[in-house]
Amino acid sequence: QGQCLGRAGSLEAEEKHALIANELDDHDVDFPDDELDEVDGIVREAKENFLSEVAKRKDLRSLRIFTIDPATAKDLDDAIHVVDLPNKNQIEVGVHIADVAHFLKLGTVTDKEAQRRSTSVYLIGRVLPMLPHGLCNHLCSLNPNEPKLSFSAFFRLCKRSGNLIQDPAPWFAKTAISSVCRLNYDQAQEVIDDIEIEETKRPAVHGGYTWQEIKDDIKLLYEVCGKVRMGRLTGGAMTISKTKMIFHTMDSEDDIPTGYHLESHSASHWVIEELMLLANRCVATRLFNSAIKDFSVLRNHKPPENKKAQTLQKLMRERLGIKDFDMSCANAIYKSCQDIYEKHGKMLGLCVEMMVMRAGMQQAEYFVCGVDDEEDDEPNPHHFALNFDYYTHFTSPIRRYPDVMVHRVLHALLENQLKPSERGESGETEVDDENEDEDENPTRTRYFQSRKRAKEQVKICNTKKVNSRRCQEQLDRAVFCIFLRSMKSWFYTVGTVLSLNHSARDGDGISIYCSQLGRESKVALRSQDPEDEESNESKLELFMNEVDDELMLPKNWEWQGRGGIQITWKSPDGSEEHIQKLQMLSCAPIVIIPTNTVPIDYAMFLVSPFHKKFNQVRKDIAKEEVDGFAWADEEDEEGVETCYDASGYPEAA
Repeated sequence: QGQCLGRAGSLEAEEKHALIANELDDHDVDFPDDELDEVDGIVREAKENFLSEVAKRKDLRSLRIFTIDPATAKDLDDAIHVVDLPNKNQIEVGVHIADVAHFLKLGTVTDKEAQRRSTSVYLIGRVLPMLPHGLCNHLCSLNPNEPKLSFSAFFRLCKRSGNLIQDPAPWFAKTAISSVCRLNYDQAQEVIDDIEIEETKRPAVHGGYTWQEIKDDIKLLYEVCGKVRMGRLTGGAMTISKTKMIFHTMDSEDDIPTGYHLESHSASHWVIEELMLLANRCVATRLFNSAIKDFSVLRNHKPPENKKAQTLQKLMRERLGIKDFDMSCANAIYKSCQDIYEKHGKMLGLCVEMMVMRAGMQQAEYFVCGVDDEEDDEPNPHHFALNFDYYTHFTSPIRRYPDVMVHRVLHALLENQLKPSERGESGETEVDDENEDEDENPTRTRYFQSRKRAKEQVKICNTKKVNSRRCQEQLDRAVFCIFLRSMKSWFYTVGTVLSLNHSARDGDGISIYCSQLGRESKVALRSQDPEDEESNESKLELFMNEVDDELMLPKNWEWQGRGGIQITWKSPDGSEEHIQKLQMLSCAPIVIIPTNTVPIDYAMFLVSPFHKKFNQVRKDIAKEEVDGFAWADEEDEEGVETCYDASGYPEAA
């Protein structure tokens, strides 16, 4: 409170505000000197002892292992390989993860700071890492043609069905690898699409392998992972489309974006996604059914709150006439959303998915398996959205502390170390002292955290993960407004009507969801009447500086029951009028205008049919999307019940 954050509307100020608002400002500090000194020692020792450590592991440095990541990624924590087994009609897949836990020892300064941060925070053009750069970008990052230590999950898949093979069962090992090629998602997608990449633009291939061999591996994975994905979605899982803007700051001197693009979820993305899901699932299954289950961190996702889910189902079926909409299980939800896409178009599909996510859908969370004496029931490990019996996070230990916890317990299991620690040199008896500090007895070797400390840590991790996501969403919206200001323009897109609000107290308005921003806003209805003070642009605090545009407001509007409104627009010269009819889930052109408020925000308005941008947006909206759905009233209904919580998306993965 009272802290100067910088110039209002600047990226620096908005970034600081988002961090403070989400209790992450203590991440935006330098790592302490004693930690950096410790990391220097870790790196130096790792280089000196690399060959002796490799001798203790499964040496896969000669294997054709490669990475696929965003083009801008600096910390590469996962790599893959695939071997075709034609005689068995199977493939063998290896998912190789940076062995962060090998270097990050319990009780060290670096580990304590990683526990405190528990996650990397992604801002615009920069990252607040969980680990110092000496670890995350160098020692642990699986860079091409650099020998690295890794923790690997191996499993076999049926080529015909994509099913996970259980004989042999998935297995795990500490390994040493050397990635032979680094691809980005666009390059991998071009391989999948049979687009030949010019030789000068191809990624380098090392280890005596060829570009053709890398291409063959990607195509084989695409073929089998497509079946894995199809089997997962038809077998009871759900997936939700999320639109995210990726801002371009690389060529910007002041970090203000020079442009943006929408994050794609192409086949190259979901190939990697399916492999990571499989690895996480295999690890979780092994841990849950092990002798040290009670120390294992898994990730569950509870079903939606039944009352809210049923309210949305009733709204869709009885009020809007979508009779086959079903919220009974994850697969039913997924199929219902896909039906909306197929029958009513993309905009409505995105909007309904958002309503589903807010209709009692709960946050996925980390938890420690087992049950204590003071607890009544063991947490249900089932993951609703994925429809997995067991799930965890194993694949991103560079940026998520729970993954480090999982690595430690899995390694202890492989080594048959079934206690968190063993006796030290002083010869004290082996104990699991819940109250002992991790650095209190330096002679004791610690494999993983005690159950009590693990439970405390996952609470921190759950809170930090939610705060990090909310911070990114808040910052995305703020930076989008900063971008529009810098371009001296307003943004025209499609919005979907969520509710119609006729209120003498709060004023008439329409709640509209903008899928491109992933946010719902109230469009206040204001008239052209010059005597209407609320319609004065200065009152609205809109950003108008050097903007070559005009805000056109409606002449008047008329409510048509609870589920409809008729808006009359007048041309600037007064010679023409146009009637616009909107119902529930109608799609219409909207304009996003940055405000001059602190903190920066935006206002949303319907676009007049007489505005020059109206037809540019309208042409992308199908007729059925424009029409929306008629609202079916019940005679004894007193009001309209809100069926979703507009506080934001929960995270289900």
